[in-house]
Amino acid sequence: MPAFLWLWKMLQDQYSSDTTPRTTGEARAILSLAIPLAVAHIAMVGMEVIDTIVAGQYSAQDLAGLAMGGSIWLILVLFMVGVLGAVLPRMARFYGADDGANVTGEVQQGMILAVVLGLIMTLLSWMIPGWLPGLGAGETETRIAQGYIRIIGLGFPAIGVFIVVMNLLESHGLTRFIALTSLLILPLNLLLDYVFVFGVGPFEGMGGVGCAVTSASLYALWTIALCVYATKHPKLKGYRFYQRWPGIDKARIKAILGLGLPIGLMLLAEEGYFNFSALLIAPLGVSSMGAHQITIQVAALVLMVGLCIGQATAIRASHSIGRQDTRGVNQQLKVGLSMVLVFSLVSGTLIMIWHETMPGLFVRDASVIALSATMLAFAPLFFFFDALQVWCIQVLRGFQDTRMPMVIQLTSYWAIGFPLGYSLGLTDLWGQQYGVFGFWAGFMCGVLLSAMFQARRLYLMVRQQAWVPAH
Repeated sequence: MPAFLWLWKMLQDQYSSDTTPRTTGEARAILSLAIPLAVAHIAMVGMEVIDTIVAGQYSAQDLAGLAMGGSIWLILVLFMVGVLGAVLPRMARFYGADDGANVTGEVQQGMILAVVLGLIMTLLSWMIPGWLPGLGAGETETRIAQGYIRIIGLGFPAIGVFIVVMNLLESHGLTRFIALTSLLILPLNLLLDYVFVFGVGPFEGMGGVGCAVTSASLYALWTIALCVYATKHPKLKGYRFYQRWPGIDKARIKAILGLGLPIGLMLLAEEGYFNFSALLIAPLGVSSMGAHQITIQVAALVLMVGLCIGQATAIRASHSIGRQDTRGVNQQLKVGLSMVLVFSLVSGTLIMIWHETMPGLFVRDASVIALSATMLAFAPLFFFFDALQVWCIQVLRGFQDTRMPMVIQLTSYWAIGFPLGYSLGLTDLWGQQYGVFGFWAGFMCGVLLSAMFQARRLYLMVRQQAWVPAH
């Protein structure tokens, strides 16, 4: 418990400090980064939410098939986000230290790695569908999931480049363009989903598979827009990373992978657990699968706030570390922690109040709505601890500390949470099978343990001022 006491003391220091102007300025700086990031990330999750709504309106079978296919796609894309996300704290430190040459090298090698990794993910997306019939889901749902994965997998190379360029813009505080383009993407997503799912004019309706066509097309378009912006912005022109391409820098690639692979595995430990569990929930029926998908989408939307405040805090802290400003790092942590705890409590409480109404926005099936409403009733506790652990992980990533957080995630979710959830959900070990509620009890356990130990890790890092220099 010392870690939680330390976090509480940080809050007390925050509100009793006599440096109110500096605190206010730091809060504004974090918000100026976090709000556009939140808009962009919510738009990404919003694309999945729109897909879920449209597929749910088409049929419950298409919603279940989309949940299966989307779970596998998300596992693959999160691994890419983690590995390539290593360039963000590294570029932020280089930028803070005014080291333009290293920023250029980081972008170029990151893009090379992105394309290679994207092609590997595309290959996997064509291999995995052959294994889906063994999960025991219905034939229709399995066929929809197979088609979804094969089509959306074609967009992985573009998504890899998108991640690197987005990290470049974030590291330099250029997040408004990301937010603006994301706001344009959402209505396009809804329009194209309607065209490809239900069919309009010459386009034949594809059901849930049509959502994959929409997503792959929009990510390609979004990638092109970000690349053009990055080449034209005055703040980035001097890097000229598109004009003078070097060969493969093995040392830099190794450094990116050394930081990024633990991040990728860390994301897989949590989100992979949620989405792999979705595959195990599939045989429980359409109602359980649909309720799980809806609850996951609502949780993802809310937790984007904690994620983005954590990213903004990490970016600000990385700039301070690059300038060797330890006092600035401590101030940024205090402000960021205060913000994430307030947002998580407020958002969790609002969802608890409206837990019976929200599922009806996604699907018409009464049994799915009833199950999802029950699961959302526990929102405040879950969101509080999940937001806390997400914020801690993002800050630790800014400190370039990724291996121990990875171990914590693997232990919390796979060594403890998954066996508990599986045994509660699908076995009689605890007296009866609790189905989807058993899996969510495992989720809650994993989140609570992760929050405790990630906070402890951050406590130790701050106490020791263990900043790792960029290299």
